Formats: sequence, structure tokens, C-alpha cells
Amino acid sequence: MAENGKGEEIKASSPSPVFGSASTFGAGTGFGGFKGVGAAASSSQAEKPEDNTPPEEGTGETEEECQAEFRPIVQLEEVERVSGEEGEKTLADFKSKLYRFDNDSGEWKERGIGQVRLLESSDTGKIRLLMRQEKTLKIRANHFVMPGTKLQEHSGSEKAWVYSTVDFADEEQKPELFCFRFSSVERAQEFKRHFEDAMAHNEKSLAADEEQGESPGEGATDAETAKAEHAAKEAEADDLAGKVGQVKVSEEDDKSSQA
Repeated sequence: MAENGKGEEIKASSPSPVFGSASTFGAGTGFGGFKGVGAAASSSQAEKPEDNTPPEEGTGETEEECQAEFRPIVQLEEVERVSGEEGEKTLADFKSKLYRFDNDSGEWKERGIGQVRLLESSDTGKIRLLMRQEKTLKIRANHFVMPGTKLQEHSGSEKAWVYSTVDFADEEQKPELFCFRFSSVERAQEFKRHFEDAMAHNEKSLAADEEQGESPGEGATDAETAKAEHAAKEAEADDLAGKVGQVKVSEEDDKSSQA
């Protein structure tokens, strides 16, 4: 400490902080104020807590559920679809590709791909074969399983069966030469077994009808009428069956007929 002329001690004045008042930035440093600012911000946030509570009902802040009703301009009534298969039991069901022999061109034509089924009527007890095209459900084969029908294995393929029959798919009875092709030999053999069982069943049913004195043209069933027409057209069908060697199915067709 310095002394003045009167012998009194004179205290040296403290130097001013470079960055302002020490009361603002903190004692002894020029950067203490930064800590104060952070503390002030935290204090401000603590004073105003965030409100996460949902708005109270009746305040108008919630979205109201729409109560409007929209009705179609045109009212469509439900229509019951009649397939003609009511009252029939499915005995067997296979996916297959069907070909028919075209007499005019002398070639085999693809008729469709779909489910071929054996159906037993609950009224007559007789069995018919029915095949519908997939998706469109258009009938591609529809005939009584005639006793004595000859299933012939297609030459060069164990997956296909060829036989002649009187078919009613086009709502007109006419002789047809069909070739059903399956995805595997096992499925083809299974179809043959069910088809032969159906022939044996129908043979007994027709024999029972004959014992009752029924004959074609005198209260005969559609199955018996088909039997009479089948016998009349048997020679023509046998001629067509002789052309079975002309059936040609590509590998691409084989892959598309999955069971």
C-alpha cells in the first residue's frame, strides 16, 4: 500500500473486469455470466411446464364423429343363383385340362381348364360327370357316366385319358371324343378309379330301373335316354377313338393343368 503525505495508507482500486461488471458475469471471471444465462433459461422453463393434458369434453377442440348416412342411388336386390347342382353330392373332384376332337378340322381342340367332378343325384342315385371352366364357370363337359365306357390311355402320356360319350354340355346331346389330361400320373389313376366306380354304380341303378319296367320313351330318365343314344352312336364314337394317336399336348399345357 502507498502512503500519502499525511502518513495515511491509500488502498489501490481494483481493476475493472474486461467484459463488464462482475455482478453480471460472476465473481472473479469474465465468463461467469454464461452459467447465469443457462440457469435463467432452466428457471423459465420450470415456471411454464408443458401442458400435455387432453382438452376437456365440450370445449369444441375434439374432432366430432361424422353422423352422415350415404345410401346408394340404385338399390340392388339379392338374387339367389341356381347352379343346377342342388341336391347332388360330390364324389370326386380333380383339376384337369379338357380336349375334344373336332370332326370338321380333324384336330384336337382345347375345350377348357377347370374342375372335373363326379356328382351323385340324391333323387335318382345316378352319377354324372360335370366340368366347368375356371373363373367363368361355363360348362365344358356334362354327361351321364355310361356303363361300359372305355377309358384309353393316350399314347405317349400316362397323364391323359381318352373316351367317347354322349355329352350335354351345349344343351344338346351329341357324341364327343374327350381327352382329360391331369397334372400327374397319380391323379390320372385316381380319376380312372373313381370313374370306373361310377360306371359300376350306374350299371346297377339302370338294371334296377329296367326291372321296374321302364324303357326309353316311356317315362325314361335322362340317363336312360342318353344310354339309348349312346348305343346308336357307338360306331361313330369308335371311329373317332381310332384317332387318339393324334392327341398332342405340349409341356406348357402340362404345367398349366395343376391338380
